[in-house]
Amino acid sequence: MSLIFVAHDTPQPAQYGAMAAILAARLHSPLAYLEPEWDLSRYPDARQHVTAAGVLVTSGLIWHERLGGRTAQRVPDWAALADLPEPADGRAWVIPLGPSQLAGLPDRLKALADRGISHQWVRVEPSSSGLVFSRGGTAETDWGYWRRDRFGRWTAREEPLHVGPALRIALLGSRRDQWDAYPATLAALGDAADGMSRPVDIQFVSPLATQPPGDLLRDMDGVLLPGGSAMANVAGQIAAARYTLANGIPTLGLCLGMQTMATAVAQAMLGSERVNLAEADPDAAIGSFVALADTPGLPAHRLGEHLMLTHPGDRIATLLGPRFAVRYNHRFHLNPALKGDLERYGLSISATDSGGTIADGIEFGRHAFYLGVQGHPELSSAPGRPHPLLTAFLAAAARTSPRVSVPVEPASR
Repeated sequence: MSLIFVAHDTPQPAQYGAMAAILAARLHSPLAYLEPEWDLSRYPDARQHVTAAGVLVTSGLIWHERLGGRTAQRVPDWAALADLPEPADGRAWVIPLGPSQLAGLPDRLKALADRGISHQWVRVEPSSSGLVFSRGGTAETDWGYWRRDRFGRWTAREEPLHVGPALRIALLGSRRDQWDAYPATLAALGDAADGMSRPVDIQFVSPLATQPPGDLLRDMDGVLLPGGSAMANVAGQIAAARYTLANGIPTLGLCLGMQTMATAVAQAMLGSERVNLAEADPDAAIGSFVALADTPGLPAHRLGEHLMLTHPGDRIATLLGPRFAVRYNHRFHLNPALKGDLERYGLSISATDSGGTIADGIEFGRHAFYLGVQGHPELSSAPGRPHPLLTAFLAAAARTSPRVSVPVEPASR
């Protein structure tokens, strides 16, 4: 058994395992990981990458899946490294190490050597040309110089040239959240932009901003509302979704983003802000999204890859077909008591879980593109294989100008 440890002393969860994944891909080796510790007060979404099997791991492990389409092997502790199966063709396991794992490392490596486990030691070092692998103090330049492009994706090449006027896309989140903690959404937008060969200018718009949404979003061609675990972002997402709903700006919501989009429609329907996510406002008069555990037969936490069933004739069905595999990580779902009124108002529940109970997709028919999904399609995007929902969103942004306002007055009741 042989191991290659790749030490990258970076505080950013989004970078954890990235260079190790690059090396594993170059060597055609498997990758295993020991879950590191992160400052969750600084990076609340550090462990929001959900695997197909339903395990939440450090968000930077997305890079291994994007490069090789495989999930990294989880190892529970250092001793269990000795139990990894022998790779085919005598290849070595690649093991990323983050800053929390470097303390006390000599003793751990000695313990592995005492058990007959050989290892190599590779460091990730900065240089003027990008990050480089180093062994024994010597840079391995044949393995390339690596840097992140404007979508946060790792590359050793020049970025592709896109032609035409740039689309202005607002990503409602801080750059730190989307670049340093959870990189999958930004990377998926880059994949879709490459697929269209269209320049895309990403504007990070804080959901905590005090300016009116119109001041921040009126010049945008599209708005993406991402997922995330920070409930402080909910009010800003809802305000943005109400603005894009009323002003015809193409909008895509992912997980939490779908929840805030549906809540925006409910608030417009009722002419009141007394409806809100129960998770963000437990005292709200009406919970737009309620705990899964409160509905008999549903799990308390829905994790991993599941089939989403689409409604014939709706946009999601046109884009994805009658059923589509999506990864999920949520504990709340659309309040069943609101579904009938919302659909009569114009919000189509265009996708559900396999049992037909959980709203997995929504869209507003009187809008150029107002679509949300409860899952995380960004996790299924890859270079050269953009997710159809991201591509459709950018296509809508490209063709929607000038924008047409959408009537969203309260429904007569």
